[in-house]
Amino acid sequence: MSEPQFAGHPLVGGWDSSMLEPLAEINEEVVELLTGACAPGHAGGAVAGALRWRWEALGAPARARLAHCPYLLLDAGFARPELWAALPRASVNDAQLPRESAKGQRPMPTPLIRRVLLLAWHLARANRLTARLALGMNAECAQLLAGCRLADLEWFAEQRPAFVRPRWEDRPELWHALMGAAASEKTRDLERLQRWGLQKLAAEALNAAVRG
Repeated sequence: MSEPQFAGHPLVGGWDSSMLEPLAEINEEVVELLTGACAPGHAGGAVAGALRWRWEALGAPARARLAHCPYLLLDAGFARPELWAALPRASVNDAQLPRESAKGQRPMPTPLIRRVLLLAWHLARANRLTARLALGMNAECAQLLAGCRLADLEWFAEQRPAFVRPRWEDRPELWHALMGAAASEKTRDLERLQRWGLQKLAAEALNAAVRG
């Protein structure tokens, strides 16, 4: 997979291409989890359930192409500052607080969530443009995450796993298009969809900031 192209983007110089490797590593696990969620008897979420046949037909090379994406295939609420505003005051004593949950949706594994949060924390401190493009993080969330302690991230991973969900899980047609492009050995369609995804993430982060 070639590096993402941002022709004409005024902030292209701030993109950190070294993030493609850890993104792909996390995305590979996400793709495998979503594929496994289609197995008989597994309570898969909306993305897995609505596209079961597509996941079942997606071979290993196509799954690898899908995972080598310039943005995270998970949504951890990085455009929702209300989720992060209270984190510096969180503690292990808050375990009794209610969690968000979705019927039929198993939470992502805690070790995976930890890796996502550590990557987000690093980017919030070191390269906010990459955080915006790769994670859909808006400016307010970046400020909040940058100020988090590692203990706060651990608390979130343990106590709020349901906030970490497949990206665009309410838009199965987008996943259908991505998987269809990944199943083809021609890379142009997949790269076009990935560029569109980057633009959508940036727009979502901006819109969240405006609403805030």
